[in-house]
Amino acid sequence: MDDMNTLPGMLATVAKQNAGRTAIVDGGAAISYAVLERRVAALTAALCRAGVRQGDRVALLLPNGLNFIVGYMAIVSAGAIVVPLDDRYQQRELVHFLDESGVSLLITSQDLAPLCDQVLSMRGSSCKLFRIDAREEASEIALIPPGNIGIQINPDTPVMYQFSSGSTGRPKRIARTHANLLFELDSLIHTLNITNEDRFLGVTPFSHVNGLVRSMMASIRAGATLFTLARFERQIVADVIEKNTVSIFIGVPFMFAMLAKANFRRRPDFSSLRLCASASAPMPKTINREFFQKFGMYVRQLYGSTETGTISVNLSSDIEASLESVGTPIAGVEVEVLTENRGVANAGQMGEFAVKSPAAIEGYNGLAGLNRESFRNGYFLTGDLGWRNSDGLLYLVGRKKFLINKGGYKIQPGEVEEVLESHPKVEEAAVIGVPTPFGDEKVKAVIVLNVPCTEEEIVEYCRGKIADFKIPSVVEFREALPKTPTGKIRRDHLM
Repeated sequence: MDDMNTLPGMLATVAKQNAGRTAIVDGGAAISYAVLERRVAALTAALCRAGVRQGDRVALLLPNGLNFIVGYMAIVSAGAIVVPLDDRYQQRELVHFLDESGVSLLITSQDLAPLCDQVLSMRGSSCKLFRIDAREEASEIALIPPGNIGIQINPDTPVMYQFSSGSTGRPKRIARTHANLLFELDSLIHTLNITNEDRFLGVTPFSHVNGLVRSMMASIRAGATLFTLARFERQIVADVIEKNTVSIFIGVPFMFAMLAKANFRRRPDFSSLRLCASASAPMPKTINREFFQKFGMYVRQLYGSTETGTISVNLSSDIEASLESVGTPIAGVEVEVLTENRGVANAGQMGEFAVKSPAAIEGYNGLAGLNRESFRNGYFLTGDLGWRNSDGLLYLVGRKKFLINKGGYKIQPGEVEEVLESHPKVEEAAVIGVPTPFGDEKVKAVIVLNVPCTEEEIVEYCRGKIADFKIPSVVEFREALPKTPTGKIRRDHLM
């Protein structure tokens, strides 16, 4: 299979063109594209022998690394649908995602097998366990000659089930096709000028869209080299970037914040990096400036969603003047800013982002009512509020559903959070609306401190900086903010 219409076809083509080039570096192990293709073919055959058939749902519970990559590509090569799961999920979460997806086989590691056994015993439906790194499986796979499995795959069929981040409730299942993902990958390659000379850092979780598509799959699509790390540890990350002259690092804000604030014994040399991009949550400009002061480059904001794939990236030549912008749409993607009456907003006018993209899904599985609300005239209504300036740069302000209604006044939580986080004693803050008996909401701030502080100090600090009606009337201090694995604040856990 050497066409480029499906993910297995993509791998075959890329491996042929880059056979001797290093594909993956996982710890001390480095493998070429030719070896990667062989490993994938062998595991594909093993999965088919284990009973996996076209259209089956196969879950993948593994940390970032070679086994995840081989497992993912083997599942899709067997014509099955991948359900990537975060290896930090616990029993209840795993049971929910397995049941929601109708998984028939769960691929995991020897280390995670005991947890998986417990999870499978809790499920009503049957599901087999496949240990990808067990000794007996490894030896069996090694004996299977790689070859074309001969499965014909329709590019418009689902290749993967993912779940929306669920920052405000239960995650929704999303099915993306081979065609969706290949369009996004080709658009990223074109927009970011990625080549097979690039060297990616793969530390953002592959189980989520940011690490999976923009690091793991983009690297493979380009025939580039991917350095995988199972966990973010700032000294290890810094060492890998410096020693291996990594050129592309696509992460999430907390990773760049940890590097910017780290007290390294010797400042690492990041001069090989030509692109740092942050997605999944807003990148605070104060952190971005700290990162620039330490490493000599700014982090570019990238905007996307599980439903649409990548939407835009800020590649502006005047980055200092547009740090808060998420840039312009990537190749082939359209974004309209819509007013409340669904008209197109003027430059500088606030509205909801609507996205049209061949990478986007056509609807949520089994949620007809939500689909009528979210998909119109070929556009996905993101629920994200923002504006476009006269130069075409998009600025993301916040979520439509997060607006706080206090006595008829509409309050953007992000505006209040920015003021709170400028307080020298505040490490992090999140602001939500709490319903009152009068049918509106009061402003509640949940704050993580770096040194002790009182509620009175916080309230007094806000006076004169924002309107009185925006000042929090409830202040709660916590040791940490609840977050999703991709760093989004779980606002449903802040009430």
